[in-house]
Amino acid sequence: LEGQTHIVPHCGPGNHKLRLHLPLILPKDVKARIRVGEQEKEWKEGKVLVLDDSFEHEVWNESHDRRVVFIVDVWHPHLSLSKRRNEARNYFYKKNKFR
Repeated sequence: LEGQTHIVPHCGPGNHKLRLHLPLILPKDVKARIRVGEQEKEWKEGKVLVLDDSFEHEVWNESHDRRVVFIVDVWHPHLSLSKRRNEARNYFYKKNKFR
């Protein structure tokens, strides 16, 4: 995320996953931050930030430096195996152009 950037409030497509953020490059002059629901957090070097992006969230990088975060989605731990299979099937069905 480039410096001086604000990603406006938005919600992810569903609560079937958790999103992991591992910061690779953090601005040195100002803390980059994220709000999820009512909680505001900052990325910390070497620490994974876990969030459910189905909740409204927004991001700020008020620095002049770039922020780089490695993002990984994992299944929500309370999601049953059958629901995981269904979500995966729906995802790949939507992405497949050769139906």
